[in-house]
Amino acid sequence: MRTLFLSLFTILFLAFQPKAQADLTNTVLFTLNTIYLDRDYTDNGVTSQAKTTDTDLRLGKVFKRYYAGAIYSQSSNDSSDSNRTSYGLSGGYFSEKDLYIAAHYFFSSTFDHGGGTVDEKGSGYEIDLGGLFKFTSSFYMGLMMAYKTFNYSERSINGVSGGTSVTHRELLPLFTIGFAFQ
Repeated sequence: MRTLFLSLFTILFLAFQPKAQADLTNTVLFTLNTIYLDRDYTDNGVTSQAKTTDTDLRLGKVFKRYYAGAIYSQSSNDSSDSNRTSYGLSGGYFSEKDLYIAAHYFFSSTFDHGGGTVDEKGSGYEIDLGGLFKFTSSFYMGLMMAYKTFNYSERSINGVSGGTSVTHRELLPLFTIGFAFQ
């Protein structure tokens, strides 16, 4: 299933590129990257749902195709009232064909399970592969794949903290809307 998804993602990514090439050199770039997933499960007549939203907000500067900036990342699960909030720094490279690779280090991350359980003292990283395509002089849209890993060293249950070792990993497709300013 993952191979099928990646193949479809690649075909759509390459097939629907606008004609105008993005020129992001020496611009300030703001992007919103997001996806909403709605899943229904039925197991022996019992139905459950999982509705999740992942969103990254990024602001940075592109210097001669190299990118440096900051990232705010949030993930929420409406079904379980859990959410993750993370902050970090970003770096990356934009090719001449508008494809990019980016790496992000999250120096702060908190995962709230809901019901009084919170994983704290978290950090992590994210690796992205994607592309931005120019639609107007400052408006861009694109697709990307993001691999995220978060590690937490403390868990608080109803205000009582203790040590833990928790790791979360995600591989997500994200839709991107971007604005570039000279």
